[in-house]
Amino acid sequence: MRIDTRSRLVFAGFALVALALLAEAMVLQHLKGQAPCPLCVLQRAGYVLVALIALVAAIHQPRRRGAAGYCAALALAALAGLGVAIRHVWVLYHPKFGCGIDVLAQFVNDLPTAKLLPWLFHASGECTAPHAPILGLQVPEWSLIWFSLLFLAALIFAAKCLSAARTGAAT
Repeated sequence: MRIDTRSRLVFAGFALVALALLAEAMVLQHLKGQAPCPLCVLQRAGYVLVALIALVAAIHQPRRRGAAGYCAALALAALAGLGVAIRHVWVLYHPKFGCGIDVLAQFVNDLPTAKLLPWLFHASGECTAPHAPILGLQVPEWSLIWFSLLFLAALIFAAKCLSAARTGAAT
């Protein structure tokens, strides 16, 4: 299958992963009572951004260089989420530093997204609150892994799209 015809499936896969992770966050929050902290909310925003970019790309179904551009946008969104996840894991292992719940929570809760979708973007928890691990890892650690995988996958697919563009231009 050529890059052009495969891009819709790849972008749909990116969107599906991000939406599945957001669904798990909703389960943890609304069914298991784990209140999201400001850093959790910022990571959710990263997953929403990845999902939106991927959905637009899947609908648009761009050709080689266009697909590489969407992949670059996906990589940047994943990199932003990765940065927040790295900070969250650091805070998790250095609890005396916290995440500035008073200042950061106020900032996050004043964003338009928190007012529009409070069930998804309202921060009301502590960044260092202990929760039961999932397969031995805390939620921020899982988020760090998933953002890393999304970032790497976006880079790899961008490289394939650019390679296909070069070979297509040569023929």
